[in-house]
Amino acid sequence: MSSGRKFFIVLLGIICTAVIFLSRERPEEHVMVRIEQDKTVTVIPVEEYMIGAMAAVIDPEYEIECQKALAILIRGNLEGKRTGEEMIIVMDEPYFDFSIRRNLYGANQRAYEEKMEEAVYATTGLIAVSGNHILEGNYHAVSAGVTKEGVDSDSVFCDKSMEAEDFFFQKEVQKEEWGTITIVKKDAQGYADEINLNGTIVSGEYFREQMNLPSANLDMEETPEAYIITTRGKGHGLGLDLYYANELAKQGWNYNQILDYFFKDFILKKIMV
Repeated sequence: MSSGRKFFIVLLGIICTAVIFLSRERPEEHVMVRIEQDKTVTVIPVEEYMIGAMAAVIDPEYEIECQKALAILIRGNLEGKRTGEEMIIVMDEPYFDFSIRRNLYGANQRAYEEKMEEAVYATTGLIAVSGNHILEGNYHAVSAGVTKEGVDSDSVFCDKSMEAEDFFFQKEVQKEEWGTITIVKKDAQGYADEINLNGTIVSGEYFREQMNLPSANLDMEETPEAYIITTRGKGHGLGLDLYYANELAKQGWNYNQILDYFFKDFILKKIMV
């Protein structure tokens, strides 16, 4: 075989090898979430993480369009925690891992998780953007029949939420333990803004956390020994009322229409996940 022919065969082999190498799919890049629980660290893709994040806050039997709306808000909250082009986000959203979901869902785990996966992957990469910032993606379990007005969210009526099983809650607080309690200021929707807690002015949300109450939308009755506190709804009352969103989904609303009911002046944008 002539040297020229040998050179041609070697060159052809090099070209073929290069074509094969370049044609191989490169591993996909994903934005990852770092989970630190029980002294262990796990890093998983955002879309995989979102299953556990959704499980921590939503009834798994809620309608798929309601779950899609929630998925968009959670994804936006995660994206908002990224700085520049960094690919890892440190978790601070509520999160149920596989073992927690297994214990919680039992025999229904596969069906429930498949539904959440459908919500996540049907909205892959979608976030809500208002102007030049990611939508302030607040959500809560049940409003007090009306939501609070926020930076990016309207105050809207949610009458069906008053039919929720856990809409009302009542608790007796002893004066001997907490001293004097006075509601100083409420907003237009009935959520306590300021409370005088034994001489110190605190926010309604701080009071809710200290008293382990489901909502800061509250009234109080005083007895000689105690205060009887009655609350309405469950959560801070801002943004998406999940219970009412589910009622809207039952009526045939899609996730975009649901978000449009609770939030103002936003568009949906696709990002890399």
